Amino acid sequence: MEQVTVMDEARMPPEADEAIRRSLCAAFTEKEAAFFAYSRAWHGSPPSYSVFLERDKRVVAHVGVVDRVVRIDGTPIRAAGVQNVFVLPESRGGGLSGLVMNAAMREARGRGFDGGMLFCVPQIRKVYARVGWIDLGKREALRIRDEETLPCPDGNVAMFFPLRISALPGGVIHLHGNDW
Repeated sequence: MEQVTVMDEARMPPEADEAIRRSLCAAFTEKEAAFFAYSRAWHGSPPSYSVFLERDKRVVAHVGVVDRVVRIDGTPIRAAGVQNVFVLPESRGGGLSGLVMNAAMREARGRGFDGGMLFCVPQIRKVYARVGWIDLGKREALRIRDEETLPCPDGNVAMFFPLRISALPGGVIHLHGNDW
């Protein structure tokens, strides 16, 4: 079994950050790569920790986790917000996304998160479902961008991973910040 690294962002060496950003640029579109060339704080939300796998001194799989308290109809939920998930194209098909996602959620459980949350495009929801993520269906989710409360983009699929709680309460999910 391959060894994954779990690293707090506060302890992330500059060379590891650069290696992750370089691989993010290779894994995502040109528009996203322009952002990742200088930051991993997607929509201004920096990860609290990252989980990644290296081969031949290159990061081939990664997930970042944002620590955020969201509210669902007033109920606070400490969410492990998953962001910047990738497996480099030449390494896909070998279960690496599940390897880093499972390690990220084990770490989240150990850190006392209530559950994991992510937003993805419909085409990849099955990747997350294979490792225990639950599709939340047509749930309204709100975010804050430039001090304005807005709905999360249409077409995004909201998913949940049970940790301390087995299911999210019903109602509107308010992210209390931008999506991650």
